[in-house]
Amino acid sequence: MLSLRIVTSAALVPLFVVLLCALLAAFAAYPIFWITGDAIGFHSLVNRTGHLLLLFSAVPAVKYFGLSLRDIGVGGKSEFVRRAAVGILVGAAMLALHVWALIALGVREIDTEAWTSGSHMGSVALKALVIGLIVAIIEETIFRGVLFGALRKAAGAVSAVAISSFYFALLHFLRSDLRPAASEVGWSAGFRIVSDALGNLSALDPSSFLALFLAGAFLAWIRAALPAGLGYCIGIHAGWVCIIKTTKAATNTTASGYWSFLTGSYDGVIGYLTAAWMSVLVALLVIHVRRSNSDKNRKTPDGFVNESA
Repeated sequence: MLSLRIVTSAALVPLFVVLLCALLAAFAAYPIFWITGDAIGFHSLVNRTGHLLLLFSAVPAVKYFGLSLRDIGVGGKSEFVRRAAVGILVGAAMLALHVWALIALGVREIDTEAWTSGSHMGSVALKALVIGLIVAIIEETIFRGVLFGALRKAAGAVSAVAISSFYFALLHFLRSDLRPAASEVGWSAGFRIVSDALGNLSALDPSSFLALFLAGAFLAWIRAALPAGLGYCIGIHAGWVCIIKTTKAATNTTASGYWSFLTGSYDGVIGYLTAAWMSVLVALLVIHVRRSNSDKNRKTPDGFVNESA
């Protein structure tokens, strides 16, 4: 039985890392901006620097916890690529059905102008897939790879699922609307953006947060069920992002619809409906993991199942 101190420490350490990365990004953004100029915008520079620092923070975590590639969720190279490819198809199918339900319920409607050029939507979908893969590789490596692996070693699988899913959902809302002009950028500009982003956490949309938390839990339980399942997580995540971005380009929200409460304000696609079917999938995965662990515990040293267990 894990002590409360261990679980509490496991829950608070990621918060410290996130805040440290945010502050370092705020500090480093100005000298980088001074060297590179306003090529990508100061706001984007702070955001991307923070993500890179968060990704780099995985290195000391891997060394401290002695994580192997399998602990992170990576098996053989060919197996990893195959699982990622399968995951993309699964994730895309999952969200495509979700979007179809939203259109059927009148929550979203097809944008006929967006479909006037087939090649246009094809390029939108391809770009969305590329972005989805980049996002998924970064986020899954952090949350379902290193963070899950470290938390699982420190506090067990259940705590690893809950804590990693919480931070996965929370960080989606750590964003600021401040867009300082180049003439307004100084040493304090990055800290103003980070402060504004932290302040906006108090106004996060609960339906979107719940949907993202359960999506994170679904992916985390895949890791719990399949030790080398990070490829599946990356693929599924990429498929989700691809369909969401394509949907936002190809359809419009109908805010006055009767079922509009089923989607949240985060992106107009995920919300309570997403949370509902995700909760079912999470429950099924938990049952599968419990049964698998029970079967393993019932095996005797010679590999046979102990029927009297």
